[in-house]
Formats: sequence, C-alpha cells, structure tokens
Amino acid sequence: MQAGLPRVHPEQGVGVAYEDGALFNFDVSVFKLFMHRSVPQLIHLMQERGETIVIDVDDFHFAMHEENIAYRATDPRSNPDNNRGFYEQSMRYADILTVSTDFLADFYDRRCRDVRVIRNAVVSSDFTPVEQPERPTFGWLGGTLWRSGDIEMLREWLPRFVQQYGVDVHHVGHIPNDSNHFGARAGLKKVQTSGMCVIPDVPNALHNMHVGLVPLTRNPFNESKSYLKGLEYAASGIPFIATPTEEYRLLAGDGVGRLAETPSEWFDHAKELLDPEIRRKEAERNLAIVRQKYDIGVRGEEWATALSS
Repeated sequence: MQAGLPRVHPEQGVGVAYEDGALFNFDVSVFKLFMHRSVPQLIHLMQERGETIVIDVDDFHFAMHEENIAYRATDPRSNPDNNRGFYEQSMRYADILTVSTDFLADFYDRRCRDVRVIRNAVVSSDFTPVEQPERPTFGWLGGTLWRSGDIEMLREWLPRFVQQYGVDVHHVGHIPNDSNHFGARAGLKKVQTSGMCVIPDVPNALHNMHVGLVPLTRNPFNESKSYLKGLEYAASGIPFIATPTEEYRLLAGDGVGRLAETPSEWFDHAKELLDPEIRRKEAERNLAIVRQKYDIGVRGEEWATALSS
C-alpha cells in the first residue's frame, strides 16, 4: 500500500508521488476530492489497464450552503476546469464508491455502480484525555468559513449561559482578520481562540476545552456529515452536546454524546456538564466506547473488506 500526493501522467493515469518521481499501476487506486476535468478520462484509462478505481466521499458537495466557502470554490460557473461537476462524473465512472454515512449511500446508490458505507473512525491512541477541572471551558473545533449557519444556532442560548455561569468558550480553528469570526457568529463578546491546524495536530488542539459543542443546522449537507467531530471530542475525554442528526443519533445510541434539539435542551445539558464529576464519568464512558467500537483498529476491517472483495 502506498499513500501520498497525486501525480498525473497522460499514459499512466494517476499515481502517487514518491521521492523524485511517482509510482503508478496499482491494483486498486483510491481517490479523494479529485475535481479536475481530466480525472474522468484518467479513470477510464486506468480501468482499461485493469485497475480498480475507488472514490471516497465524505461530504455532500451538491447541497452546500452558499455561505460555505467550498460552494464557490467548486462551482462550475466560476471554476470551469476544476469543479464538483467533474467530481460527480468521476464518481459515476468509479468501480466503487465508499461513503461515510447512510445519507450519502442512499443518495449515490441510485447514481453509481457500487456504493459501500465505511463509517469514520479515529486512531484513539493519538489522543490523550484531558484532565477535567472544576470549572470547564466549552469549545468548538472547526473553520468558520466552511459552515452553513451552524454557529449562529448557539446565539439562542450560549451568551445567556456564559453570562449566568461565567464559563469560558474556546474556538479551535480561528482565522486571523476574519470579521465574521466565531464570537461574532455565536453572539459572544469574549472568546478564547487558537488557530487552524492540520489533522495530526487536532489531539493537542483539543486540550483547550473540556465540553465540546456540535451545532448543525438541519439541512441535507449536514445530514450527510459523519460524527467524526464527536469521536474526536470523545477520544480526547471531552463530553459533548450535538444536534440530533441521524449520524449523531447512531452515536448516542451506542452511549456516546448528548443530543439537543432546542435552545433549552442545549442550555440544560450544558448546565449538567458544569458538574465535574458528571463530566469525568461521562468522559470515561465515551472514551471506553470509542476505543472499543470506533477505533481504526476495529473499523479498519471494513476498509480491508471493501478493498479486497
């Protein structure tokens, strides 16, 4: 198995960058977010040589909110050579489509050859559980430019909660000079911040909070999203509250995370989690379940089955 940045050759197709060159001609090639106009033809070329092409899909690009920066970045009208239209065409050409949620499977099953659900997982050993203090900091992990009105949901209860109980709020993923930053969206006068980080740095970045928030507006794009943020919180020993999308209902059904639909439900859950003993017990339970059911060591078998069958 070889993983890395893609390299393209007009006669070899898509390969993987390696030292000063590239490796080509694999039995199975897995693509992620390839949207260039050349990709459908390259897939056809590789299939003619006997390669199996797998495309992994983790977002519903065809239902993005216009406020999401990726909406314009992948719009065929403004990006004629690199857009979600070519992405969809590539999906239809692929031998196998792997998706992270049932929503995506239901949508693409009518459009693509062979769709298989492989839910997201975490490498739990990469995470060190936080120490739960007497006074918690509530937090959110994410980039504000890629949201769909989610953070604004917090306006309905979080400012009142902060004022009443004097807790701190931390945003991991702050973008300097962003006038519409997390605090502005959530209606908060004061927010602690740390910058955006690459995926390997997420475990350390999460040590700035003790209760996680997962607000999601109810729309098709968010219904398609996996519960990965919740898994990251739980693997870090951080109890969390989430909007009850279908994926977070599945996670809660296994005993991980709290669900809140209305502002009063969010407020009540947050109030309960002020108790350090409740937080510690919940964090221990969530972490144990994630390690048992959601670690890549367990979920890796699903990838092995999908790629070998």
